[in-house]
Order: sequence, then C-alpha cells, then structure tokens
Amino acid sequence: MNFWNQPNKRYRNFQIVFTILTLNFAIPTLSYIFAPVLAHQQFVELNTTLGGELYMFPEYESLFWRYLGAANVATLALMCFLLQWDLRKYFPVLVPLTFMKSLAATLWLSGYLQHPEWPGFLAAALLDYVSSAAFVFFATRAHRALQIHPDVIPRVNR
Repeated sequence: MNFWNQPNKRYRNFQIVFTILTLNFAIPTLSYIFAPVLAHQQFVELNTTLGGELYMFPEYESLFWRYLGAANVATLALMCFLLQWDLRKYFPVLVPLTFMKSLAATLWLSGYLQHPEWPGFLAAALLDYVSSAAFVFFATRAHRALQIHPDVIPRVNR
C-alpha cells in the first residue's frame, strides 16, 4: 500500500505531523547537551527580534538545568516516537505527553507575565500550546480512524 495515497488519511497525517514533532524534540535535545551556547543564543536572538530586552542570564552555564531540560525534551521525543510506532498500544502516552508540554507552555506564559520585557517567553508559550493541541488533535483523530479501519495501518517502508 502506498503511504502517500492510502485510504486512511488521518493516520497518514498523524505520521507526518508526529515525525516533525519527534524531530522538533530530538534535535534540540542534542543542542542542549552538546551546544548549549548555540541553544541559548537562538533564544536571545528570538527575544530581541520580538523587541525584547537583551536576555543576559547565562542559562547555558547551569549543568543542572541544562541536563534536566535535555532529559525532558528527550522524553517528549520518545513519547512522540512511541505514539508513531504503535498508536493503538501507546495511545495512553498522549496524556503525559500533553501534560508535560502544556505545563511547559504555562510556565513560559507565567515567565512572560512576570517579565514582559522578554517576549521570547511568550513565543515559547504559544509554540508549546500549539504543539500540545497538535498532539491531541492528530493523535485522537488517527486513533479514531484506526478504530474505523482497523486493518489499515500504512507505513512508509511497508
């Protein structure tokens, strides 16, 4: 069965979106571990592009928070991958995945409300809320579609 033209479009779309989401978490995990200055600089540039004050707090110097952040983002990537691997079996993973990301969004929003001079926090909150909504929207639609068409599980390499 051709992945791109198969009848279960919702599952196909879920696979596409979750591939992007998995990479969206897996790649930053590596930068948090191996290139923390680069990761920090990207946030500083985003914040100043949005008109915010220069963010000079040296986040990348804290091994404690850097490693914790990398572990959290790696866990998000793993949960996205598990859902992609077997949506039926790992569907309950959607709850902690969405909780973890939406809590991060809420914390970013809280940070922005306390420090409106750093709009990069608001941008991060919005991106995380959109990611959380995408998790729920695409995974639940695909899961329902698999219940209607239980024998149609398209994969790129099948």
